[in-house]
Amino acid sequence: MRRLCLLILCAAVAFEPLRASDKLSLTDTLLEGKVSQTFLDNHDMAFQMRGSLRTEIPEGGDASARFRMDNFRWNMEGTFGRNKELYYHFRQSFNANFRTNTFDNLLESVDYAYMMWTPVKVFSLTFGKQVMALGGQEAWAAPVYVIQYSDFGGSFPCYQLGIMGTWHISPTQDLAFQVSNIRGLWDDEYFYGGLPDGVESSKAPFLYTVNWNGNFFNDALELRWSASYGSQAGKKDLWIVELGQSYRSRWWGVYLDLIYSRQDLDANGIISRAAVFSDGVPRTMENVEYFSAIGYLHLFLSPSFSAFLKGSIEHGSLFRPYGDIPDGLCRSSWNAQACLEYMPTKSRDFRLFLHYNYYNASPVGGGSLLGILPTREHRVTLGLIYIMNIY
Repeated sequence: MRRLCLLILCAAVAFEPLRASDKLSLTDTLLEGKVSQTFLDNHDMAFQMRGSLRTEIPEGGDASARFRMDNFRWNMEGTFGRNKELYYHFRQSFNANFRTNTFDNLLESVDYAYMMWTPVKVFSLTFGKQVMALGGQEAWAAPVYVIQYSDFGGSFPCYQLGIMGTWHISPTQDLAFQVSNIRGLWDDEYFYGGLPDGVESSKAPFLYTVNWNGNFFNDALELRWSASYGSQAGKKDLWIVELGQSYRSRWWGVYLDLIYSRQDLDANGIISRAAVFSDGVPRTMENVEYFSAIGYLHLFLSPSFSAFLKGSIEHGSLFRPYGDIPDGLCRSSWNAQACLEYMPTKSRDFRLFLHYNYYNASPVGGGSLLGILPTREHRVTLGLIYIMNIY
């Protein structure tokens, strides 16, 4: 018995320096609850879900109704490092295609897969797949909350691999410079009708973006402005300017996004998909311009009820003639939305909503020569949004 006690004492003395220096084994630390406590403090994981019963009523067509999962994403993010100087963010959609992009070699369904390093307080570097640093509010909103995007916002592939450096000018202002892939697929897969004849692939198809974000009046007023330039293909470029401004008070919030894009090749594909040619062959339109104005008003009626109104006016045009089709406006659309939200538990992570959407698109100017047809649709959606926080 004395020998057993002596062995136990020697073992305790042998392991005491290790414990004194806090170099615990993973098992010991878990038993003491230290790793779990630290991990939960610095990391978050959640499932973001929006499901609905949707009724679509196209003018001149048959109405239809169905249950559907509009949005389902897995989101994980957190910080680590001695001073929490490293931050990671991963988000994957279960509604998107699970194929591997041929250009960036990453699943198309992955929105975020990046790490941000903040070596000093006033500067940070972001590496990996991230959202393009475009201005405006719609581009930065969590997709689970955006029931209907604008034509431009819903058709531009804004999650791409790249690198971004951000100068944190002050606690309320940031200036960022980002270089990212302009697309995740090769040309013939990305452009609606492939590359036009005689156009060569770009050797460096990157998008370069300068973005400024500013908050004023105790964060009530927020400005998100950006300018982007990209190389689409040989001697084919793209420009995007986005100006977003928002204001929020205790009982209401509002934003206005203004977007202008000039594209030598139709990156959004809005006009290309709307055009109908007599031979039935899809074509990638050239020399297109897009302008969008998006307005949003959110009313916080009570801790359990809120409502929002959203609308957009968008134009597509040619800035050079396309064959016999003159330059100028060729397509216009407008969208009106109204939504009532009910939060039975008074938590914004769980809400029921009733949403109405009206969409109208029609040819203007040379649009009829492109075979663009008018489109009108009413949609009523009854659904729920739930953010399931795992930890």
